[in-house]
Amino acid sequence: MQQSLNVAVPWSLSHYIPLDGFRPLYRALFDHAPAYVTLFAWDNVKLHRRLHTNARIRGKVLSKAKSERLFADRFEGEPFTNAYHEFFWPPNQIMTAELKGNIEFHHTTPFPSLTRPFVFHCESLASLSSPFIQNGGGCPFELQEEMKVHFRDMFANPMCLGIFSHVPETLEAFRRFFSNPIIDRKLFHSRVGLSEEAVSGLDLRRNVVLPRSRFLFLSSASSNPSEFFRRGGHITLRFWERYLTEGRVGLLILACRKPSDQDLSAYGVDVSLVRAQTGRSIVWGADYLSDHEVNGLLASAHVLLMPSESLDSVLVMRAMKLGSIPVVIDAVGTSVYVTDNENGIILQGVRAAMVDTDAGTDGIQDRMGKLQGVDDSLVSQMATRIGALLERPQVYDAMRQRMMTYAHDQFSGKAFSESFWKTVSDLYHGNRGSFPGHGAAPVQTQIALQDCTMEGTDWARVFEYPSQPILKINTGLGTVWRLGGAMIHAYGSPHIERNDWSVLAQYYKSGAPRITFANTLEELAGKYLYTVEHREVVKPSLIEWITKILKPFPRLYRFAARVLSGLRCIFGAQLARPNGDPDVELVRHAVFGYNIIRRFDRYYAIPQNEGAFISVKAESGGYSSCFVGYSVEEVERAIVAAHDSLSHRIDTCAESTDRASLPVGSPRSQRVGTS
Repeated sequence: MQQSLNVAVPWSLSHYIPLDGFRPLYRALFDHAPAYVTLFAWDNVKLHRRLHTNARIRGKVLSKAKSERLFADRFEGEPFTNAYHEFFWPPNQIMTAELKGNIEFHHTTPFPSLTRPFVFHCESLASLSSPFIQNGGGCPFELQEEMKVHFRDMFANPMCLGIFSHVPETLEAFRRFFSNPIIDRKLFHSRVGLSEEAVSGLDLRRNVVLPRSRFLFLSSASSNPSEFFRRGGHITLRFWERYLTEGRVGLLILACRKPSDQDLSAYGVDVSLVRAQTGRSIVWGADYLSDHEVNGLLASAHVLLMPSESLDSVLVMRAMKLGSIPVVIDAVGTSVYVTDNENGIILQGVRAAMVDTDAGTDGIQDRMGKLQGVDDSLVSQMATRIGALLERPQVYDAMRQRMMTYAHDQFSGKAFSESFWKTVSDLYHGNRGSFPGHGAAPVQTQIALQDCTMEGTDWARVFEYPSQPILKINTGLGTVWRLGGAMIHAYGSPHIERNDWSVLAQYYKSGAPRITFANTLEELAGKYLYTVEHREVVKPSLIEWITKILKPFPRLYRFAARVLSGLRCIFGAQLARPNGDPDVELVRHAVFGYNIIRRFDRYYAIPQNEGAFISVKAESGGYSSCFVGYSVEEVERAIVAAHDSLSHRIDTCAESTDRASLPVGSPRSQRVGTS
């Protein structure tokens, strides 16, 4: 029987935001963790509330962080180490150390406290240079020696128990780059797998109708426009042009933000064709999709197009499990998942053009951006190989069956979790005597914050929420983002820097915006409708009572609202609505991408990503789409009907690609119901 193991997981801290936070690749380690493993991570909502209401504990934590800041000068003259500690700034250093656990678990780029043992899991050696990744850059060549020394000291430290990767090439790159026998002994090959929770509940039986095949392209969760090109979106569109000119039919779904025509043209895309085919054979989807929406698209697609510079392991595994054949490039790690012509298609030639292996860099220096001379080859390979596959339905179906069987056998999340945690537990319990001072009694702040960690179903939420901030609401008075298991509110539209997302930022950093963490939008209680000056104003109960009484009588209701508006002008802030528009109330949020707002006796539904509600704008057709009615139910029915119609039209496009359709929204308000 395995001995118990408590694991600290400091991924909810802000320094992991650029590094994918609760990355879906590791979800199986949580969903299928053995009984002897207990995982601890900060719940940012609980932590925010505790620090907000307990000034004594907040003061102790801030005092520790400020003491740590005094040592920042010791990195002067060391550019890489200084950049590393800008990510791992003092509040996160302190909160990592305060988190309960026998060991720490880190991924992608390690930020250990070095107050207790840690383990590290990664896909590539290049991820160590993440503190320098800005707009596709990497660690400058002249700083790689400093980076090598920095991480060599960290990994050779007795506190490092093991370095894990499921990619054999990555482990070999570690050996060559560090050339250190101590580190070599800590390198372990791991399995990889998907949590069953991430791909459950779908019917994978599908009739193969290849003459009208459905293709899918997905961008990253961050919706960064540059990601479209780094993930091969321009290659996909150029392939589609050739696919159509060869007389083939099908549907291309791009679930991402559409770049500008100027950017598309710069990457060799025929903008006029894209414009002509949009709504016919090309469908542009949402900026961000939830897990179940992505799963639904993958389960219905015949082919996943992913000519990306870097491998998205989770997306490839999900596609293979859900029956969508992946088309990928020969990037590092591809061979772990796809065998060419056996269970997918691997396009050749990119790896040699992207990765510089000279001077011992071993893949740290990625060549991002346009790959001169390679794009044409990729387009040609995609057109030839995909066309040949789809012309033979029996061959396609046999490959799909082999792929799904392979994915079921090799990508078991339960096997991944059991194997990984057993090795980690053995390493920890076999070396417990090597950590001086480890296991000391918890200090006062640890005791006070010990109930601010995640529990039960919290884990599913943090893995399913985006790991990059996704804007959900912008009313002009307040903004709300969705990030890492929480809804985050700020007054106005402030500029938020990377470390400002930390729970401690508003107390530690001068000028950081005041933000509020909540589990759900309802818990924010409409704060995004109020300016900072009015955030403490409570709506008078008398007005609420009169509103309820008069709603069934529209004319009388409008008359009373005009009277109330006049009184507000006289009596000012105590009766004022925060946006100056009398009697405006948000009554529904995120109904298929719309917010429903009541003004007087009418209800308006506007796209939630188009800013504040302005009645004149709604009446004049200023929103890309708007529904207007005299009850919430009427407007909701209209939204649902439009959404169902859009889904139906997507399916229709798959069956008849020469039919122009798919208007996402009318430029004029759509009236529903009767007066």
